[in-house]
Amino acid sequence: CYDSYDDSQLSHLLDWADVVCIGCGLGMGQISEKILKNVLKNVSCPCVIDADGLNLLSRNIELLNQCCAPVILTPHMKEMSRLTGTPVEELKADRIQILKDFISRYRITCVLKDSRTLIASEEKGIRMNLTGNNAMAKAGSGDVLAGVISGWMVQGKEAEDAAELGTYIHGLSGDLAKFEKGVYSVMARDLIEYISKALMKLEEE
Repeated sequence: CYDSYDDSQLSHLLDWADVVCIGCGLGMGQISEKILKNVLKNVSCPCVIDADGLNLLSRNIELLNQCCAPVILTPHMKEMSRLTGTPVEELKADRIQILKDFISRYRITCVLKDSRTLIASEEKGIRMNLTGNNAMAKAGSGDVLAGVISGWMVQGKEAEDAAELGTYIHGLSGDLAKFEKGVYSVMARDLIEYISKALMKLEEE
């Protein structure tokens, strides 16, 4: 978590970056909030927001309307509840319509993580990802997903395609890890290890 902040350094890093991934380990303090606000106001490259970034964003959701760059949000159901102000129970009952309204209002791509993750954007609509399993419900798994999506965008994928492909690969790596290690032994670091195997499987198909 950050205990200091240099505006000029942040501006330099934003000019240098091809993609920004913000939120994992960011913290919830005032400095962290200031960093997020300045990133969203000044970033010109695609931006993935996860974890603490989502929780900070829920305090000032209108920041999304001040961002001119493509934005991908990767919330789990509780984070989505905070972002929308909708109780988790209601979200589970009508998540597709709530997701449609959300992406329409803020014109972002949203990866709503659940037992079956939804990827939504105005350009491509809503898609359901069928890879992944309960072994992936471990600390750090979402951070890996944010990194995988960011990695695809660095290679030139559009936000919607990176979100869809990243979610699929992330889930497939989890499926391969579960098959070899079992439900209880899979950790977030295993998902990273199995990404290469997931890509090899796609090449074979």
